[in-house]
Amino acid sequence: MSFMMALLLAVVMGLLLTENLGYGHIQISRPVFAGPIIGLLMGDLETGLIVGGTVEMMFMGVFPVGGSVPPNAQFAGMMSTVLAIASGGNPEVGIALAYPIGVFAQFVLLLDYNVNLLIIHRADRQIMGGKASAVNQNLMLCLLCMFSCWVLSSFLGIYLGSTWVESFYAGLPEWLRQGLSVAGGIMPAMGMAMLLKMMDFRKFWAFLMVGYVLTAYLNMNILSIAILSTGVAVAVYMLGNSGGKQQSGGDEKAAKAARVLDKKDLANMNLRSMFVGACLNYERYLGLGFSYAMYPVLKKLYKGDELNAAVLRHTEFYNTHPWMHNLILGVTAALEEQRSLGNPISEDAISATKAGLMGPTAGFGDSFFKGVVVTITGAFAAGLAIDGNPIAPVVFIVPNLVVCFLVRYYGTKLGYEYGTKLIVKMRKTNIIQKFVDGSTIVGMMVTAGLITNYVKVNLATVFNMSGKELVLNDLLNSVLPKVLPYSVVFVYYYILKKNARYGIYITLICSFALGIAGAYFKVL
Repeated sequence: MSFMMALLLAVVMGLLLTENLGYGHIQISRPVFAGPIIGLLMGDLETGLIVGGTVEMMFMGVFPVGGSVPPNAQFAGMMSTVLAIASGGNPEVGIALAYPIGVFAQFVLLLDYNVNLLIIHRADRQIMGGKASAVNQNLMLCLLCMFSCWVLSSFLGIYLGSTWVESFYAGLPEWLRQGLSVAGGIMPAMGMAMLLKMMDFRKFWAFLMVGYVLTAYLNMNILSIAILSTGVAVAVYMLGNSGGKQQSGGDEKAAKAARVLDKKDLANMNLRSMFVGACLNYERYLGLGFSYAMYPVLKKLYKGDELNAAVLRHTEFYNTHPWMHNLILGVTAALEEQRSLGNPISEDAISATKAGLMGPTAGFGDSFFKGVVVTITGAFAAGLAIDGNPIAPVVFIVPNLVVCFLVRYYGTKLGYEYGTKLIVKMRKTNIIQKFVDGSTIVGMMVTAGLITNYVKVNLATVFNMSGKELVLNDLLNSVLPKVLPYSVVFVYYYILKKNARYGIYITLICSFALGIAGAYFKVL
């Protein structure tokens, strides 16, 4: 591959990868969306779709929760696509390398987190020196460092790796190539097993069984399963509330208080919230980013030393799900506003409120937005992508963008208007758990459809009996359709439950072992 082409792809990858934490968290770096973009740039959209969709399924349920750094699906999806196309358009090559690439990306992120440590301390010194606006420059410096780390690592992988992969793959024996292809068909079972673990399989297993019957016996497609399962989830909710409507007791309107901030200020804060994650580090996590988002509000409310103190105060430890920043920002802005007007609200009270909101919002964001919204849209789109349907990236990104921007907008608005009363009301009505349970029902039934259609475990054994060929795989499916794919998923689920730390790597090794051994002995 030429130097300029490698550089172009690296810059595009850097822009896409930086989105995950650096700006917005709008999901454009997910494999099912980014893989086809890389494929389009390299002139092989079909391979981009297949690799992106397969890697999306492999990494389903693999999300960074809190400060954890799991194998990176985003980098794996894009680099795997590059290497698959560079090898001559062989998807199995990129799919086989996806997890090792994802593990390498962990170290890239850790490097960036440590560089951010130096930057946040630089910001501290400048703010304490009387330059409150330093929060802006240093947050942008964090963003630039993240982008640079991704571009450099992408360029080295593309420029040095593509030529090596092409020659390496050409030298592989046919049985090993076939083994990698078989392993690629098995690997989505890893993602399905992680989904079952994440969605509380023990509690909701019956809905997976329903989905199995609908897909394996009745041959319903993923879209029809999604629509039907949504109806089932709504019916379960309605039957569970058949005792009549709950009386609200007359919802209290937000107390009218003096206001300094206007819609423009909130819109500015909402926009800046997209960059909160750029400064992630293991000392104060997203503190600098939170202060960056609050800066225009604080600048309007305070002057001089008070402004410096407020900006510095908000660089303290802070962390939650990216789409939930705005709710906490809205509440905090309302408290800072009232404090600036002379109301008895202390600095400690504001910090305590922020800390108290981190846990509930992070829990809801990780379980619902990551575990349900991104997963279900990703699963549906991945199925389309593996079939080579170019509409797959659109099917994935549109609902995620809609949910992301609506949650951010109304999070800021409601957080500012209602403050902590909003969180209390959500807890009392148990609306969060109802959302999660209903979405899990949908997720379980859709997961069954994905296992049925996209986990490929087929026996190649054929017996000759009285002059007739007996295909063992057909015999098994006539008794219990798709029994082998489901068996592999359940075994992987057991491994993940029993070995939380290394289970993902054990299942990866098992996938390679099954694929290569099965192809060598002509069993699979």
